[in-house]
Amino acid sequence: MTDSDPRDHRTPGLLAWAAVVLSFAAGATDAFAFLLLGGVFTANMTGNLVLAGLTERPDYAATVVGITVAIIAFAVGLLVSFRIARAAGPPSRLVTVLVLGTLAQLGVLIGWLSIPSVSTMWAQAPLIALSAFAMASQTAVSKRAESRSGVSTTYVTGTITSLIADFSDGRPQDGLTRVAVIGALVAGALCGSLAISLDADLGAAMPIPPAVLGTVLIWLGYRVARRRQAAPQA
Repeated sequence: MTDSDPRDHRTPGLLAWAAVVLSFAAGATDAFAFLLLGGVFTANMTGNLVLAGLTERPDYAATVVGITVAIIAFAVGLLVSFRIARAAGPPSRLVTVLVLGTLAQLGVLIGWLSIPSVSTMWAQAPLIALSAFAMASQTAVSKRAESRSGVSTTYVTGTITSLIADFSDGRPQDGLTRVAVIGALVAGALCGSLAISLDADLGAAMPIPPAVLGTVLIWLGYRVARRRQAAPQA
């Protein structure tokens, strides 16, 4: 971590807002994927593993295909993202990773609008892969930027565990951010579901604005930290 790193304690507000906004995006993404892309998740891989065991689900074979695509794309996305945003690398690469994820989200929207019918898994699979790649990039950024806080923006089991563990042990923590991230995930899923009920295309577009905003907030954090580091020390 360098002095100009936006993970620095001097810019907690921007990081907190970025985590909340990106969590909202993850909730909206999973709502769209589960409701319109074959009943799988593209952010919550644990949920997919559970779904893989539900053999009585309709179109179970197609579901397994979708789950497999999601997990492979998520793993590839994590590998690429962690390689770009190495732990000791410049924090500006966090922005690069989020830009890649946002472009993948945009690809989902373009694909959704372009493909005449996405009722089959063969048509859905590329969109699942792009969506899972986007969520992997977001997960990697939250891991790098919030490694000390126990906050994740794509799944909340770890966040809840960290919240309760630190409370039980009396360790200092940013509990408000963790609770806000959990609430934002639910709110994103709710808003995504409501958007889909109005127009499926709106559901496909819903994750993009918060993904862009989260990227901007991370970039601003990087800029603010650089300015402070360059400022003359009193």
